Amino acid sequence: MLNKHITDLIFIKWLLFFFSLIIILLSAEQYNLLSSMLINDVSYISSVILCIFFFSTIKVGFELYYLKDRHLNIILLLANLSSNSKANALENINYFKRSTNVDNIIIMKYISSIVSLQSSNKNTEETKKSFENDITTKLETGWFIADLLLKLGLIGTVIGFIIMLSAITEIENFDLTLMNALLQSMSGGMKVALYTTLTGFVTSILLSMQYKYLESLVYKIFHTCNSLIPYIDEELGDVLKNETTLL
Repeated sequence: MLNKHITDLIFIKWLLFFFSLIIILLSAEQYNLLSSMLINDVSYISSVILCIFFFSTIKVGFELYYLKDRHLNIILLLANLSSNSKANALENINYFKRSTNVDNIIIMKYISSIVSLQSSNKNTEETKKSFENDITTKLETGWFIADLLLKLGLIGTVIGFIIMLSAITEIENFDLTLMNALLQSMSGGMKVALYTTLTGFVTSILLSMQYKYLESLVYKIFHTCNSLIPYIDEELGDVLKNETTLL
């Protein structure tokens, strides 16, 4: 029960982060900061950045929700193995055996492969590296999106300066009315540059924080799987081999 509370806390922490983010945005909107940014950004890049950010944030939440259950089952399996509770350990293995989830299949195949290699006194480093790559693949998309948000912000900066400079090239004389329109156009370009840069930087940092948190959970699963290996005896090794074959 304690293990379940610990793994649930993983997702609860993300929920607190998410709701804190919503509260901050609603508070900013009380002063029309958010709507002002979206209205004044004529390039719409800030809107695109925010849409990508919130979609990615929700995706992180789903990943954490499902990975916490994987982590829980691996912790329970480790606890049962370390306490010599073979019947409960077999029940945990059967859970993985019945699962059609890709992560569970990868985990069981990895443990089975390592046990088989160790029994043959073969090197396991390549298999461990392959498993690490398999379970961290989902993180690569997140890091790419976090970098993309930053790049979009910089593109908005360039667009903002282009708007400013294009206004300057339209100067034909120093008529007061024309100068007033020029300054308004230049301020509009500056707003685009600053808003998109700010949005890109902030969302990139916030999404990177979330993927760093997700990465820590993925590596907890990786290290817990490696901690299981010394407790796998010949009987459980045969069960794992059969489980892998059935998959």
